Amino acid sequence: MFQVLTAQQLRGLGMSRRQLADAKRCCLRLVRKGHYVIRKSCDDSHHGPIRGLSTDHDTSFPKTFGDLRDEAEELRVQIACRLGELLPGDVFSNVSAALIHCLDPAVLESSKVEISRNSPTRNYDGVFIYSRRLPPEQVSSEFAYPVTTLPRTLADVALDRSLEVSVPLISQALRSGEVDRADITDLLAKGQRGRRRALLAVDLSSAEYESPAEAVCAVKFHRFGVTGMVPQVDTFTESGKFIGRNDFRHKSAAVAVEVHGLGKFYLNPHGPDEAAKLSHQRNMDLLNAGFKVFNLSFGDLFRPRIFAAIERAIETTDQRKTG
Repeated sequence: MFQVLTAQQLRGLGMSRRQLADAKRCCLRLVRKGHYVIRKSCDDSHHGPIRGLSTDHDTSFPKTFGDLRDEAEELRVQIACRLGELLPGDVFSNVSAALIHCLDPAVLESSKVEISRNSPTRNYDGVFIYSRRLPPEQVSSEFAYPVTTLPRTLADVALDRSLEVSVPLISQALRSGEVDRADITDLLAKGQRGRRRALLAVDLSSAEYESPAEAVCAVKFHRFGVTGMVPQVDTFTESGKFIGRNDFRHKSAAVAVEVHGLGKFYLNPHGPDEAAKLSHQRNMDLLNAGFKVFNLSFGDLFRPRIFAAIERAIETTDQRKTG
């Protein structure tokens, strides 16, 4: 977990003002007023008072990715900053809880730390309080943080957030095998605000999606009325030669959609160059086999014209058997 220290705690550890000033230029980062996170370990003298904390085997440091994942990492830091300020009975929930459960959101929509509390709903600077009374069985004891259980977390996200947020998180949990659909839907009480959207989120989610970006793509298919797209399908030529596995392929039209989410090429064990080469070759093989191929970046998922073009391609492309 991240090591977050207040200015008072740093003074108690013997860090002088000069050491603090030096550390802020090196190994400490001010994340909110009076709260610092240790962002790395170093050998300089100013690091001495906190060296024991930074080398503890439970300590982790914030990472920088240079893309949208930085927003989730910053929220994780903010969650750590709020741990010491929780009231009795407070529980991290919603997207904050999903991050604690090590799920990766495709979209955040809010940078606020989310907490469930048996009190009226409150919206503060940096924190949103949900008015929810949680029974003990819906609070997890697996973490150093008080947090809602995974099924409760996913149910809350489905109730309170858009499909673009909830479907990727639910899909990851389904893929991991840690929950099933009934675990979530059993927590969606009749008459509960947001229940219809939450049930739709569970229905649109699938363990077949291999990345959060693919789950967002499935949501966009729903929003723009694109039907018949099947995830993770092995595609062959008419002569039976294997072409590749498509992220999505239409069940009858020769239309395939590939979603190039964040870091996709870096998952290849032989590196991004080899992954890009294989992707290009598969794309050419699909085109030669008569397929219309759409290669979507993460940004393309938020451009309606792309999905209008996919729908047109489905309507105009020759129907064919694609086993």
